[in-house]
Amino acid sequence: MSELEQRPNPDKGGGQAVDLPADFFPELPRAARYLRFAVEHALQMRGTLLCPPARRGAIFGTTLHGMRAGGRFFRGDDPTELRDFLAGSVIDRALRGLDICGPRFTTCSACSSGLSAIGLAATLLRSGELDLVVAGGYDCVSEYSYAGFDSLRLIASGIPMPFAAERDGLKVAEGYGVLVLERAPDAAANKTAAIACIAGAGESSDAFHLTQPHPEGSGAAHAIRAALTESGVGPDDIDMIAAHGTATPNNDAAEYAALSTVFGDSLSSKPVVALKSHLGHTLGGAGAVELALSSMARRNSLIPPTAGGSAVDPKFGGLSLVRGKPLARPVRTSLNISLGFGGANASVVLTESPRINPAPKPEESEVVVTGVGVVVPRGVGNSQFLELLSSPGRQDLGADTGPLPESEYAHLLNTRRARRMSEYVKLSLAAATAACDDAGAGQPAFLENCSAILGTTHGASPFCEAFYSQIVREGMSAANPVLFAEGVPNVAGAHLTMTFGIKGGCQTIIGTRCAGLDALRLATLRIRQGRWKRALVGAAEEYSPVVNRAYQACGLYGGDTNRYPNRFVTGSGAVMLMLESRDSALERGARVRGVVEAGAWSADADKAAKGADALHRIESTRPVESANGRIQSNEIALPKTGEQPPFGQGAVNWSVQRFLPELFSVGPLASLAGVLLGAPAAGEAADQGNQTFAIRVNEFSGASTSIRVRRSL
Repeated sequence: MSELEQRPNPDKGGGQAVDLPADFFPELPRAARYLRFAVEHALQMRGTLLCPPARRGAIFGTTLHGMRAGGRFFRGDDPTELRDFLAGSVIDRALRGLDICGPRFTTCSACSSGLSAIGLAATLLRSGELDLVVAGGYDCVSEYSYAGFDSLRLIASGIPMPFAAERDGLKVAEGYGVLVLERAPDAAANKTAAIACIAGAGESSDAFHLTQPHPEGSGAAHAIRAALTESGVGPDDIDMIAAHGTATPNNDAAEYAALSTVFGDSLSSKPVVALKSHLGHTLGGAGAVELALSSMARRNSLIPPTAGGSAVDPKFGGLSLVRGKPLARPVRTSLNISLGFGGANASVVLTESPRINPAPKPEESEVVVTGVGVVVPRGVGNSQFLELLSSPGRQDLGADTGPLPESEYAHLLNTRRARRMSEYVKLSLAAATAACDDAGAGQPAFLENCSAILGTTHGASPFCEAFYSQIVREGMSAANPVLFAEGVPNVAGAHLTMTFGIKGGCQTIIGTRCAGLDALRLATLRIRQGRWKRALVGAAEEYSPVVNRAYQACGLYGGDTNRYPNRFVTGSGAVMLMLESRDSALERGARVRGVVEAGAWSADADKAAKGADALHRIESTRPVESANGRIQSNEIALPKTGEQPPFGQGAVNWSVQRFLPELFSVGPLASLAGVLLGAPAAGEAADQGNQTFAIRVNEFSGASTSIRVRRSL
């Protein structure tokens, strides 16, 4: 791994992608450059795109996004290097100029991220929100990931040997997998040849441990069954299984247990391939890379062998691992499996073509909010938050509020379990507890059948900083395994599933200020489609001086509004919501605080926010000065005298940002929480009854997300 920033001792090797042509976007950082290469080749293979650019979107999974920028920062103390750190920056730079003008997301569920991104892309297409999605996963060579997995003693001393008795670990690698996805009728109408059909996807959470899988493989089995059910195929129909197969002792054993549970005696007739034996573990890229290889196996009627000659562990009776030579046989239907830290499981079924007689499409469910939980500066808990919003006049803060003292929200935590957690995780758990209490949703059976999707711009930044700065100073052998495990962006979601016993799917949208509202929109689509009954949705941000330095270098952060009146100050906080289908809420007699009606992304966001029935427009942030001196704001200029107001007659602009520091992904959800809790807007009385509000947030790059909600009081 010649591109690894420092040489490990001992050097156990790994998997590095082949060199790109020297003249291919040499100015881009490695993650964005390689991702761009994969995207361009996927689009070239697809051919001419007929749908409008605004109907094209992108979603990628990753574990560690632009992490290499952190190493450059710590070595040179130049905060401008951190412009390339966030996942939003990676995807923005990789796609620049490619006419993909719809939404762009990055999801993290650790090593299942790539396959999870494929599932979310299918949700977007089935909803009709988009006509084409470029989807996949990536992670690049990084001293951070190498040191982290080595600190957990998961890197093999020799070659990786999936499912062998003498297996002793994985090989860290990099990979970039990209697929172009469309609805089958659209592809047929455009005379586009389909390579394969994504017939079904399944997700689940172990709710067991941060770095170890459930030993019985129960979560993985649930994800596999969900993918089979959605596909309309049974275990007997599977012609090939592309296993997660990391070659780590516990992971392989748990995956075998899951396969045995689902396939039973028929497992011995199912050819299994462990592709990581060839590639190494490409982390967030693994699910998408291996799905692409499965589509090639289907196309070529050739199942590749697992590398190496080791025999299958005798404990894995009936596991038919393909070894030695490729197996020539038709692959009409295949199953891919990805398992990630925090017990995040994903599975996808590929078929040759869509089912001739697909299952009837369920009637769309109305999506309601039944619980709200707020933990922000001077507003810990819903009652205190309402008191803050009822304060007269503007409450602009002159300086950072800093970390939120744990003593203010300790009553919402199991303090013994939370001792080693980051502020990001603690805030997420506290807000989730408040939301569940508000929803009356504390019953284990209710929460077990719940999913979760969170948003965050920066994740557990201080833990990430502490881990990275130590390995830069002292070498990779000094890596702290606790800091590594707690610094992965999906760590709050993982702890959420373990704390509340959530066994549905769990993902984290990362790297932009839109991430919280994006998570809300994606959860809404899944509930509306009948894939989920209920979901905990929210966002959290913790305070970080290093993050502030990066924004200061971009001309955005000031830290003192008297000295820098057009720049923001920062703090920490979290907001969580309980979303349910209307039927789920009625079934348990839950109070409904609001109904999520519609929304839009990017170029279409203004259109959704300007609906005639949108009586209120809620701003999530105050204007800030951008790096080039322009003022960026969520606000649309008020109409001149005699003109129609932008959001319908009598529309009012209002924002909780008058009372809070910049909270990035949390800001728009805090505005929404204020609305749902009945806060007075722009001096109105608090009992205005059922009203419609439009919430929009802008990303610094110019992208935006909006959503429309009808309040129920």
